[in-house]
Amino acid sequence: MTSRERVLVALNLEQPDRVPWVESSVHNTVVEKLLQRSDFEKATVTQLFTVPGSRFSPAVFEVLAIDNMNFSIAPPRFVKSQSFQGMDIISDGLIKTEADLNKIVLPDPESDDFYKPAREFVAKYKGSDKALGVTTRIGVSNTYLSMGIEHFSLTLYDNPAFALKVMDIFVDWASRAIPKINELGFDFMIVPEDLAWKQGPMFSPRLFRELFLPRMKKAAEKIRIPWIYHSDGNLMPILDDLLTLGMNGIANIEPNAMDINELKKKYGHRVCLVGNIDLHYTLTQGTPQEVEAEVKKRIQEVGPGGGYILASSNSIAAYCKPENVLAMHRALLKYGNY
Repeated sequence: MTSRERVLVALNLEQPDRVPWVESSVHNTVVEKLLQRSDFEKATVTQLFTVPGSRFSPAVFEVLAIDNMNFSIAPPRFVKSQSFQGMDIISDGLIKTEADLNKIVLPDPESDDFYKPAREFVAKYKGSDKALGVTTRIGVSNTYLSMGIEHFSLTLYDNPAFALKVMDIFVDWASRAIPKINELGFDFMIVPEDLAWKQGPMFSPRLFRELFLPRMKKAAEKIRIPWIYHSDGNLMPILDDLLTLGMNGIANIEPNAMDINELKKKYGHRVCLVGNIDLHYTLTQGTPQEVEAEVKKRIQEVGPGGGYILASSNSIAAYCKPENVLAMHRALLKYGNY
């Protein structure tokens, strides 16, 4: 199978020739360490998603058997940030009051020019065997990041109308952009909307059902290509509600937050499971032997019958050990064939 076929078969809950490997991003720093050179085409999009662009370099395929490429078409976040060891760290949001609403200046989702970089990306790589992914957002995380998570949470209590007004701006943008994105030629979509910590959802299940879910559905119902929903943390108290959005996959299933084997038993017939290779320890602090053991375990326990895609528990971040990322690659090729 080609990489494209492999990914789409897994998202359809069927069994491909081997377990696919999909990442939303691979940091340029890791690619440089893997290749031991810096003269390669760089990813153009940072964590701030300020402009459309690629999320990892095609040069990574020289050393890793990743089955996808990824491009970002997402609205900007209106935040204070700082750079730390090659990463963008968000410290606070800029939208605090009604007077700040004029700071939310979004690209025109109806403008053909806005999608020009995406069309060029698809035209350049459609002939490859890789599955072409596109990342966008549907409103929630852009809202709480742009307001600051603490301020957003307090505003939900003190002035919910304002918090929802900000969210509706981002939801409306996504609802208008997604029909355009559907037509660009990407094979699948990734929608990252973090809603949980390790202990459980960031917001009460009641608030999620009443305020967030209807707005998320407004945007999600526009998606016409296979798609993967991403959140860190423990989604179990709201997962049944989330699945009503109709996604094909759930990512990246953070270890020590959700049990992927439990998810396989309960939801494996409904949704493809993506990820679960630990970013907090295994890929960042562990040994190559520990990486191999974890990849083998995931493939053997979750892979049978299909409907599983290997991935890190978030992305291949700048602080991943390159030797551990290579060990993930080798373990996939060693154990991943059906």
